Amino acid sequence: MIPEQYPGMGTLRFFLAFSVAYGHLAAPLPFPTSDVAVQSFFVISGFYMALVLNEKYRPGSYWLFMSNRLLRLWPAYVVVLFLSLAAADNWKPIVALDWPSVAFFAASQILIVGQDLYFFLSVSHDTLALTAHQIEMGAPLFRFTPIPQAWSLALEIYFYLLAPFLVRRGPIFIATLIAASLLLRMTLQAGLGLSDHPWSYRFFPSEMALFLAGSLGYWLSAATTKRQRGQALLLLLATAALVFASLAVNTWNGAERLASLSLLAAIIVGVPWLFELTKSFDLDRYIGELSYPLYICHFLCGWLLLPNTYAGVYSALLLSLAMSVVLYRLIDRPLDAWRQIRLGRRQRRIARGGLTPSPQAIGGSAV
Repeated sequence: MIPEQYPGMGTLRFFLAFSVAYGHLAAPLPFPTSDVAVQSFFVISGFYMALVLNEKYRPGSYWLFMSNRLLRLWPAYVVVLFLSLAAADNWKPIVALDWPSVAFFAASQILIVGQDLYFFLSVSHDTLALTAHQIEMGAPLFRFTPIPQAWSLALEIYFYLLAPFLVRRGPIFIATLIAASLLLRMTLQAGLGLSDHPWSYRFFPSEMALFLAGSLGYWLSAATTKRQRGQALLLLLATAALVFASLAVNTWNGAERLASLSLLAAIIVGVPWLFELTKSFDLDRYIGELSYPLYICHFLCGWLLLPNTYAGVYSALLLSLAMSVVLYRLIDRPLDAWRQIRLGRRQRRIARGGLTPSPQAIGGSAV
């Protein structure tokens, strides 16, 4: 059985999380930039969702899959949220808004979903107003969130909701969706002039290409014939090239962007092989399990220490590492054991004939 604690690519995942944390607490890194590090996470997430949905969760297990994914994200998030609300004060002006605005902010903070919309909203005359251009906002809503990076978790959840209907459909179908997502990105930029953040980085329909690129990588690793491997590899190489080109056109600043996008393209193509190389290393897995707690808690450590010197920055980073170990040991690891029990119980019921999984129940084909 593939464990919920993902095997493989742990060091890479930790490196990407640390890159984001360092960029937020100290200064933006030239390589990889924070946006590309997050998009690389989307690729890796897409690979793992295709892997577990095709090899672990049978058709008909939609609600079990979703509840296990939410149990993976939400408990550590909510602990960090309440600690961040106590440590930070940037969110307090929100309570002076009208009640629908306060209710939306509170609900999205607790449920995670909806936080990506903060980049399309600004505070105006005691209420929230929509805007298509983040740079025109006087008081953008994202400045008031206690966990600013949590918008990416909202995109993860949207992908989880859709993944069971998509990633079982095979490489041609997935490649078609990738092309549609990239075409939308280019249309928004070239046709409507929407090329800045959040359209270039945080708009879920455009970011879907990154998740699905990872899912396409799964189909290369799962191919059983030379023809299937050749087809999947060709599609994966084409996807990496198109993602590179579309993101380069979207934003370009020379060598820094070239290096970061080259890493992203390499991850898209290399994920299947990297997974195979590292999936049996327990230390790599443990390091990888610290990536999510590190990603979600580093702003909290910044709120606590308010680093404005090199010593403060490195203290915040060290505290983030220590807190990620605590979150993993006290929250993530015990809940992972429970998730495995839930899944094993359902699999035993299916094996005894108590349940008959239906491919149509989740919109995919039998695996």
